[in-house]
Amino acid sequence: MIAAINTEVTNLALKAAGATAPTRTSRIFNADLIVTDAAGNVHPYLAESLPQLDTDSWQVQPDGRMQTTWKLRPGLTWQDGSPLTADDFVFASQVYGDPALTGIFVVRPQNLIERVVALDPQTLEIDWRAPYQLNTSIANGGMLPPLPRSILGASFSAFTEDPTGQRDAFMAQRFWTTEYVGAGPFRLTNWVPGSYLEGAAFDGHALGRPKIDKIQLRLINDASTVLAGMLSGDLTVTMVQAIKFQQAMVLRDQAGFNGGAGKGKLVFTEAGVTSAFPQFRPEYQQTPGLLDPRVRQALASAIDRQAIDDGIFDGQAPIPYAIVTSTVPYYAQIDSAIAKYPYDPAKAAQLMTEAGFTRGSTGFFVGPNGEPFQPAFWNSAGAQKEQVMDIVVDTWKQAGIDSQPFVLPAALEQSQQARATFPGMLVYNLAFAGTVTSADKLTSPEIATPANNWNGQNRGGWSNTDFDTLFDRYSSTLQPADQIDALVRMMKVYTEQVANMPLFYEQDVVSHQANLRGPEGDSSNWNIYAWELTS
Repeated sequence: MIAAINTEVTNLALKAAGATAPTRTSRIFNADLIVTDAAGNVHPYLAESLPQLDTDSWQVQPDGRMQTTWKLRPGLTWQDGSPLTADDFVFASQVYGDPALTGIFVVRPQNLIERVVALDPQTLEIDWRAPYQLNTSIANGGMLPPLPRSILGASFSAFTEDPTGQRDAFMAQRFWTTEYVGAGPFRLTNWVPGSYLEGAAFDGHALGRPKIDKIQLRLINDASTVLAGMLSGDLTVTMVQAIKFQQAMVLRDQAGFNGGAGKGKLVFTEAGVTSAFPQFRPEYQQTPGLLDPRVRQALASAIDRQAIDDGIFDGQAPIPYAIVTSTVPYYAQIDSAIAKYPYDPAKAAQLMTEAGFTRGSTGFFVGPNGEPFQPAFWNSAGAQKEQVMDIVVDTWKQAGIDSQPFVLPAALEQSQQARATFPGMLVYNLAFAGTVTSADKLTSPEIATPANNWNGQNRGGWSNTDFDTLFDRYSSTLQPADQIDALVRMMKVYTEQVANMPLFYEQDVVSHQANLRGPEGDSSNWNIYAWELTS
C-alpha cells in the first residue's frame, strides 16, 4: 500500500508534542492501552478490557482521587521480539512526566497521574490525583503509550543523573526516529527523511497481524502532485490532509470517485475549525485595539463566512460559530448557548465606534489619536488558505478594517516561537479531539511559552479563569451529563470573549483506490491493521 502524507514527523513517539509529530503517522507504528475509533468510541488495545466504574478496576475516592487497574493482553511483545510488560508502562510514565522534558511530550493526562505501578508483568495500576474520563485520553496524545525500558532504560538513567547535560542526547537517539521500536500494527523498516517511511506488518500486533504486508508513506506536501498520483493509480490512499476538498472534487468529477462501478472512494470528515486567533499578550500584540472584546466582536461580525463556504466548499459545509463539531448529539445545546456573530457590517461599525474608533479620511477606522487600525493578519501558504485570507481581508476592508495580510514563509511556518509571538492575528486549525472539541488547546496551561519550548497549542495566549475551571470540570467529571454541561458553559465563555473567530469547518478527506477496503474519515488511522488490498 502506498499512502501519501503531507507532514513528516521528527519523532515517532505517540506522545511527542508539537506540529511535527502528527499522530496520524506515528499511530501506525504505536499502540496504547486503548484505541478510539472514528466515532469516538473507546476500545481496549494493549489492555485486555476497559476498567469499569465502581468496580475493583476503577475506584473513585470521596476526595476525587481515583485508581484504575489494567490487565494487559497475554503474550505482548515489542516489534524487536522482546516482551512488553507492565513495567514498560511504568517506565513510560517516568519519561513523559519528567519535568526536565517539559515541552517534549504532551502533558495530559500525565499531569493528573500520581503513580503508576506494575503489580505483576501483566497488571498495571494507575493512581490519579483527580477524576479523569478515560475516553478523552486519545485527544491528548494517548493514555499511556508504553516505551521499551530494555532499549531506553540506560540512557534515561544517565539523563536523570544529569538532566541539563543529557536532555539533548536522550532525545537525539535514533530510537525516536530511524530505529524506532513500537508495538503498533507496522514495524518501521526504512525511513528516508524528506522522502518516505516504510513499514512491514507486525506479526505480534495485539489486535492481530495487519492484512497488508507492507506500506510506504510518501511525503508529498503538494496537493496537486498527490492528485496526479491518485489519478494515475501510483498512490493507493491519501492520508488526512494530503489533499483538500478541491482535489477531492476533481477525483469525483474526473475519475468517478464515489460513483460506484469500481471507482475509488472519498470519505469526508468535519475535522476541526480554522479560526483567526488574536494575540492576547500585550508584549507581542502590535495592535492594542485587539485586546478590547468589542473590537474582536466587530471583526467577527465583519467576516462573511458564507462567502468562505461558497468559495472553498461549494456551499456544502456548515457555518461554525464555536470549536465543536456540528455532528455531536448535543450540538443543539451548544448552539443555543453560545454568542454568535453573523455577517453584519453595520453591527461591526457600531462596535468599533463604541470602542472609540472613527472612520478616517481613507474610509478605514482609526484610533482616538488618529492612529491607523491595521492589525496584522498572518496565515500559512497554500491555495486554499490564501483564498480564505483574500475573502476575509476583502470583507474586512468593506467594513472599514484595514488588516495587513501576511503569508508565512517556510521558516516562520516551521517556527513554534514565531507562531506563538505573532503581532496581530494568526489563522490556524484546531483539530477536534476525537469527534468533540479542542477546548483543551484554549486553556492557560496550553499557552506556548519558552518554558515548554513554544509547543503549547494556545498560541494566542488567551487566558480565562472561568474557562480553565470549566475545562477542569469537563475533563475530570465522570458523569456524561455534567461533562456536556461544562462544555456548553465553556463554549459560552469562549464565544462571548471572542477568544478566536471561527472561519470554516475543515473538511478532511481520505481518498483511496477501489481495491482498498477499510479507511474511515478520521485522522488516527485507528483501524489500519484491518485495511485490506483486493485484486
